[in-house]
Amino acid sequence: MKQKEQIEKKTHLALEGSVNDEKSKYFFFDTKPDTKEKLAVVFGGYEECAPDFEIQRRTYPYYVLEIPTKGECFFEIDTQDYKLKKGTIGAFAPGTPHHYRCNKDDPMEHIFLAFTGTYASKLFETAGLGNGKVVQVTNFSRIDFLTEVILEKGLEEMELSSRLCSLYLEAVILEQTLSLSPSENNHTLSLEKYRKCKKYIDGKFSEIISPMDVAEACSVNIRYMSRLFKRYSNITPQEYIMRLKLNKAASILLTTNLTIREVGYEVGFEDPYHFSRNFKKFHGSSPLHFKNTHIGG
Repeated sequence: MKQKEQIEKKTHLALEGSVNDEKSKYFFFDTKPDTKEKLAVVFGGYEECAPDFEIQRRTYPYYVLEIPTKGECFFEIDTQDYKLKKGTIGAFAPGTPHHYRCNKDDPMEHIFLAFTGTYASKLFETAGLGNGKVVQVTNFSRIDFLTEVILEKGLEEMELSSRLCSLYLEAVILEQTLSLSPSENNHTLSLEKYRKCKKYIDGKFSEIISPMDVAEACSVNIRYMSRLFKRYSNITPQEYIMRLKLNKAASILLTTNLTIREVGYEVGFEDPYHFSRNFKKFHGSSPLHFKNTHIGG
């Protein structure tokens, strides 16, 4: 049985369109991943499309990312017409009508990724992809490299392949976010405010007592700042600050002879008990046990 037919049976979703079966290759993971997964690649692959390659759907259950490596495809997404070719990426969200049709004189070769997850919608929004579109990217070489890595890891079918593919996919979409120009990004003002708050936290997290300190320093309403962090990083400001504090605390524990109390002070904890309790919750062990486990005691 051909590889394409095997995947159709296991995914219950036909990989439609005429392609070169000898050169095209596919991988698949769980077609119904845990609905609480932040991001989960379901399947993907590389296709060398035939001149008559064409797909038309009214809907699809997954988010899809298209990365052309050669040739051209006419791509209609929700009645909007685009050209999909190297230097662009295409994408559409579940429920979005779409129509692929290859340029017969220059058929497309592409890597495609189908995925789902609780974070997928926010990633699409942040990257300016909405419910679907084709966008020009300025850092295509990095995106091209990362998608090649995803394809390689997916085809390996190793124990951690699914997890690695999902992490690399997030990097691909975030790279697209970085390539947005102000005129292309409908959320420029909110994104700038988020970046301003995040930069302030990154530089001063050891001194920050609460998110209110950040909001006041950056002249942002605390509730609005919380919404920005949930929108662009899927985490609250408090969680982000605490993560930085406790990661730095772990580094200090492993590289200095400071006492547990002194380490807590270094990252902004006045109360040693409060520091130890949060450290154990985050790292899974008390500061002392953590240090003894990693460097002996």
